[in-house]
Amino acid sequence: MEIDPLVIAQMTLGAIADIAFAMALGATLLGFGGQRRALTIRVSLVVWLVVQAAYIVLQASLMSGTPVGSAWSSVALVVRASHFGLMWSVGIGTGVVALLLACVVEREQASGIAGRVLMIVAFVIMAFAHAGSTHAADAGDFSVPECVHAVHLWMTAAWAGVVLSAAWPLKAMFRPWSSETLRYLRRLSLLAMLTFAIAIATGISNAWRGLGGSLAPLTTSLWGELLLAKLVAVGIVVILGAINRLAHLAHRNAIDRPTLQVFMRLLSCEAVLMIVVLAAASVLGHSMPAAVG
Repeated sequence: MEIDPLVIAQMTLGAIADIAFAMALGATLLGFGGQRRALTIRVSLVVWLVVQAAYIVLQASLMSGTPVGSAWSSVALVVRASHFGLMWSVGIGTGVVALLLACVVEREQASGIAGRVLMIVAFVIMAFAHAGSTHAADAGDFSVPECVHAVHLWMTAAWAGVVLSAAWPLKAMFRPWSSETLRYLRRLSLLAMLTFAIAIATGISNAWRGLGGSLAPLTTSLWGELLLAKLVAVGIVVILGAINRLAHLAHRNAIDRPTLQVFMRLLSCEAVLMIVVLAAASVLGHSMPAAVG
């Protein structure tokens, strides 16, 4: 089966955008890291906005049937006259607001509850706009499938984001024998557990809808096989997260250097697999569901 190079490009940009969105959301939810956290949020949002700007050109090319180099003239029409364009506009407009909030909130040291709530509301709107541009929107705006998918996108990004942010840009915040480190790690673990639970619940609903209410397409369709690959990666992440939580965080008042090193290695493995999960989600999102195909 041949796949249009433009669709492959969209899958790639979609994966990058999802990773950037997850990093920004995850760093916001973790709430620690000072300037490292602020920089992570800002850079991630800038990357997300740049990718979205490139993505709309590819979408205009696909919708108008013109080459990418000539699609700029169609962008305005796509934005103005299509449902995808409306959702893209809502998403990128809210993304700009989120970036401004990230700059103002951190600069004025107003990163308390109010500032974080505003950021989270912006991320919710961005996730809903994303859901509105997917197959879930075929049932109509604010339909149950679209709302479930929006929650799934937000929760998956939050789950992946706290892992990615803690594993890499905020890694320096974790120091052995520090009660603060243990508090940070427990916050990370709690956030990952809660967001994972909701992401899985909504993911099951999405998968069942995409499979057309039958498990048969899991092994008889490309979409189903991709879903299985994603589920395998998710399963490994869950196992690693459970090991870290139960073996390295339970019943501790402090965390020693060897234990912290093992924890961070496993967390880095989780982060790599989370990138695989987000990439697989992008491929699935740009593929025809088994229920349709």
